[in-house]
Amino acid sequence: MLPGSQSVGAQLCGSEKSPNDNRKSRFRIVVMGAAGVGKSAIISQFLYDHFQIEYNETIEELHQGEYDFDGTRLTLDILDTAGAYSFPAMRELAIATSDAFVLVYSVDDESSFEAVTKLREQILTEKNSNDVPMVIVANKTDVGDDKRSLGRETAESIVCVDWGNGYVEASAKNNVNIVGIFKEILRQSKIPYALSPAVRRRRQSTPAAFTQMKKKIQVKQTRSQRQSCS
Repeated sequence: MLPGSQSVGAQLCGSEKSPNDNRKSRFRIVVMGAAGVGKSAIISQFLYDHFQIEYNETIEELHQGEYDFDGTRLTLDILDTAGAYSFPAMRELAIATSDAFVLVYSVDDESSFEAVTKLREQILTEKNSNDVPMVIVANKTDVGDDKRSLGRETAESIVCVDWGNGYVEASAKNNVNIVGIFKEILRQSKIPYALSPAVRRRRQSTPAAFTQMKKKIQVKQTRSQRQSCS
């Protein structure tokens, strides 16, 4: 069994999109959700088999994994986005430049599910399509059922039945069902790659467009702080 593919205490339901062969050399996934739901932790477990205990807020970070399958190489770009909604331009750019979406909420924070609902609506509007590869991830299942603010059956019914999207219950902390998230995204996107760690080449970078926008935002924040102190 692959690391991150454990199914104990996890639930996965996929959308009905047919998995026809549609191989491509580069594919971009954006991971979105409210602050603190575990977006960076999910990416870290998937690519680097590592869980970072200390929380550090992310603005934008692009991770890359390379996979070889039957002589074809796939470069998987995974964009980790800010949880705060103070960067609307960056969020719009992330949506416009991505092929598929992983929307994460925390099972012990109902407001984070509401954030996913709004993000999903924005993605469908900006993509002008209801047929967008998308997986909703219920993260932090390790907290236990007694601390859930939104029941599994309720969430699964909304996501799978009402929305028609993929749904994965996972724990980044315990590395439960992490690979399943990305397998479901590739399945929906009709890209038949085996996500085997044995053929994974790992590296990390930040795209130029996001780097430039990040610098502009940081300059504006610095100016704002100086003005508030004067």
